[in-house]
Amino acid sequence: MNLRRRLSLCFLLLLFSGNAFFCSGRVRADPPPMTPDASGSPYAFPFSSDADMAGDFKALAPPLLPWGPNTSGPFFTGTAEVEPIGSWYLEPFAYDFMSPGVSYLYMPMRLAVGLGHNLEIDSFLPLEQTWVGAPQSPAGKSASVFGVGNTHFEIKWQLTSDENVYLPLAMPAIALTFDFWVPSGQYQNLNPQDYSADQLGNGTFNEGVFVLVRKHVKPFMFYLQVGDILENPSTVGVGYEFDNSITHNLAPNFHMVDGNLLYYAGAFEHVLNTEWGAGYLLEFYGESQSGQNLFFGSANAPPFSFLWLAPEVEATWPHNKTLSATWGAGVALPVYQSDYPRTITPMGTVTLYFNGPFGYRGM
Repeated sequence: MNLRRRLSLCFLLLLFSGNAFFCSGRVRADPPPMTPDASGSPYAFPFSSDADMAGDFKALAPPLLPWGPNTSGPFFTGTAEVEPIGSWYLEPFAYDFMSPGVSYLYMPMRLAVGLGHNLEIDSFLPLEQTWVGAPQSPAGKSASVFGVGNTHFEIKWQLTSDENVYLPLAMPAIALTFDFWVPSGQYQNLNPQDYSADQLGNGTFNEGVFVLVRKHVKPFMFYLQVGDILENPSTVGVGYEFDNSITHNLAPNFHMVDGNLLYYAGAFEHVLNTEWGAGYLLEFYGESQSGQNLFFGSANAPPFSFLWLAPEVEATWPHNKTLSATWGAGVALPVYQSDYPRTITPMGTVTLYFNGPFGYRGM
């Protein structure tokens, strides 16, 4: 049989039998029948509708807790839970660190975005307003400077979820964060007439690793955060104020090495009203910088340490499936300080949660 006749026979067999044949004589199996997708179309493809996509993305989101009210939470202690994929929030803070002769208003804008697979990325873009007067400046002299401080980035990885919000000893939520700071704030070429008010950063690239724990025990929540921050060496000039906020550098082109910085914080939260996210918190926060750098040897910047205690209040309004706004206010009071100024810190925040289609903020 010549090639033309063989092709004609194959065509006729396909046309009249409805079965698929290879011209070599092998039978090709019929494809499986298509089933309609969520839209009702029989011509379905993977992710051919929003409903199909939602089911897949929900698998990437952490499970929702049966009791997890939407609250503002503590000011210094992070939470171990991550945002669901597709959800994000903006959180502007305002901390006014006040010590004798100094008012340092620190206003970071936090943006947190859920990535799925128990991951979240956060960025903190800070604005700063510093006022300096006597006794930090000569009598009758003062200075005020406004600008951008150091930028902070964070990746959060949630390792476990809260197993049971009614049992105190059940597994809590645990997470790790990997943090990085960029010295975007001014720290060189300081004006002597500003009395260090124009110093808006410490001039170092910093890396940090933190462990975060959060446990719900209705109607209470417990938070804990502990971590270590490595500050890379930097060259600073005359008038530079070290991390202890007391000592100033007097040498030009000084090669500065900071010690490792221990960060620790924790909070107790009592939710009085779940619907309104109303409650109060008691938080502790401290830092301790040693005289030794983990990778760069002995530090030549002065060590310091302090511990603060902060009562806080919170409430949520409005709250719906698209947007939630949580409000918080408090004041951090000094308990202990070593080579660090006695500081009182009024603070406030509002957190705007934008709930995505694959999960919502309920904690």
